[in-house]
Amino acid sequence: MRKIAALALLAAISLGSRIIQCEPAPVSHPPADTPFVAEDLGTGYVAIDGSWAFHPGDNTAWAAPDFDDTSWPRIQTGRPWEGQGYPSLTGFAWYRRRVTLPRDLSPGWQIGILLGDVEDAAEVYWNGRLVGSFGKVPPHPVWFGAGLSTPAIANLGPAASQPAQGVLAIRVWKAPYAYLASPDMGGLTRTPLIGSAETLAVLRTSVYLSWLRAHQYALSIALISGLISLFALLAWLRDRRQWMLFWLALYCIRPLALLLAERLPGVSWRLSYGSVGMIYAATDAALWFLLLYLLGLAGNRSLFKGTTICACIAFGCQIFEGSEQLFDWTQAPRFFLLADIGLTIPSLLVQLWPILLVVFAVRKRLDAARWMVAIFAMLADLVSNSLSWFSLGNRWTHWTLGEIIDTPLFTIAGNQFSVLILANTLLLVAIVYAVLRYEREQNRRQVRLSQEFRNAQELQQLLIPESLPQLPGMMITSAYRPAQEVGGDFFQLFPLPGDSALLVLGDVSGKGLHAAMTVALIVGAIHSTIEVTTEPVQILEALNRRLHNRLRNGFATCLVLRFDRAGKYLIANAGHLPPFINGRELEIPNSLPLGLIPEVQYESVEVQLAPGDRLTVYTDGLLEARNAAGELFGFSRIAALLENSPNAEQIAATAQAFGQEDDITVLTVAFHGRPQEAASSVGLELEGLPAEG
Repeated sequence: MRKIAALALLAAISLGSRIIQCEPAPVSHPPADTPFVAEDLGTGYVAIDGSWAFHPGDNTAWAAPDFDDTSWPRIQTGRPWEGQGYPSLTGFAWYRRRVTLPRDLSPGWQIGILLGDVEDAAEVYWNGRLVGSFGKVPPHPVWFGAGLSTPAIANLGPAASQPAQGVLAIRVWKAPYAYLASPDMGGLTRTPLIGSAETLAVLRTSVYLSWLRAHQYALSIALISGLISLFALLAWLRDRRQWMLFWLALYCIRPLALLLAERLPGVSWRLSYGSVGMIYAATDAALWFLLLYLLGLAGNRSLFKGTTICACIAFGCQIFEGSEQLFDWTQAPRFFLLADIGLTIPSLLVQLWPILLVVFAVRKRLDAARWMVAIFAMLADLVSNSLSWFSLGNRWTHWTLGEIIDTPLFTIAGNQFSVLILANTLLLVAIVYAVLRYEREQNRRQVRLSQEFRNAQELQQLLIPESLPQLPGMMITSAYRPAQEVGGDFFQLFPLPGDSALLVLGDVSGKGLHAAMTVALIVGAIHSTIEVTTEPVQILEALNRRLHNRLRNGFATCLVLRFDRAGKYLIANAGHLPPFINGRELEIPNSLPLGLIPEVQYESVEVQLAPGDRLTVYTDGLLEARNAAGELFGFSRIAALLENSPNAEQIAATAQAFGQEDDITVLTVAFHGRPQEAASSVGLELEGLPAEG
């Protein structure tokens, strides 16, 4: 930072001393007071070429037609005044010319003056009367940027009312120099035209069309880059973890943003100059972070920190520089220029950072698409930055390399192709190729993932009972509704000798494919455990030992019930929600879920059901269903729902309609005590698979 500040200070002092020494040195031209004769106006317009009377300074009396300007030097229009003997001239200067109009003009004509380009603003006077302006001169100046200026038409009035000879006076104002200033500037850089105001309006429109034709390729590149930026931003909004997409979106907006700020007709100089630096700084920073991710360097803390520091320096300097446009710096031009230089040089120095990033990534094995984007992005950035290095300040350094770099290599259909345009084109091709390859890889990954989910669905369908055993004196119903394609709930119902049964129900932490695979592990462990014991407590203890250190820091809740035809239930619980009996929650001992610690002591409780009693077990997806207002389904709604003795499918459907957020599993057991009324039903709903029941 100290070195950068020292370099900036030295450059500012050096350039500032050279600027202070550059004072105007007007060169006298021989006077010539030959009026301009506007012949051939029948074609619509003519250029007021030749020598004009010229004088630096400002005096509104110089607009008067009877003012004697014979002692003024003469100067040509269509060329800056600096190259004609007025170096470093800023502020006001006046052009004057006597114009003779033909007398055979159509009476219906409106005579106009077209100013195609002015550096920087002007007012047009005809016979002492203000008839138009190009931008606005001080005290509240408005002038245009480096792109196409808006041609201005000054209406002199009807042809019939014009005198045979008049005086055209143009008051021109040149803004103080900024760091971005060429060696030859100021004045009427295009020759004014006189003619029919209607014809001049058509000519002005043709200027816009010519500009569009000459920039149609650049416009296409900007629009395509803008679309890529939009798609990348939308993709990032879908997955905020993909920061590479965010930086890609920010970087790809550069061509469109610069086109609007630099090339759009009529953009004021202050808006253009104040925003271009910030656009470059923001998109340069985006490129640096994009390279970090493309080159696999995002995990390097030193490089990430260095990139952040460089981005802050560049953007911070450009924010301060852009904010200068909020003030009337024309009152203190030298201070503004020195501040402009001092803030620009540090931001130019940090633009060498991407070269260091590429050097660090040379030994990394990356695919061709990433290397293409990285190399062409760095190439486009280096060309753009080289233009900045050798174009900014060339008024005082007289470096010409920037002009050489910006010189068109060839022209196609009026569109000029420079090194920068070619570099941006190669970058766009590389980005499109990388995006297409990325999308193809994503599609392949999605197909594989869909197949994995399909396999998991089929596996889970095998793990969830397709039908429930019929037990004498009981009616059993079940419903299973996962929140995603596959879920983390499970239940198993095993008939036992002596008209008894064993019910195991539980819930795995997490959702999706990982939870479904854990369910498969648990169901397999349940099947192997009941071959050894059917005691609920022993089943939970065996499952806990098998699952310890196998759930990846997760856990599973579980409820085991063993019941018989006489209505006797033996229940053991491992962190699961207690069952309901006749709409009332049963109080049973609780303990830790499965898989947390290896040795846990579980307890069991014995419950006796009477004929007509109904037992309901469920997972927390029923309790935690949430509506649009954020309300939970809750225990009170469950109790109210169970008062009407619904079956499992009705309970699950009610919670799902309320607002499902988690897997929902419900089983009901209605005890009748009469063997002839045994029945069962199962409800299974898996997305993409038919329900069974």
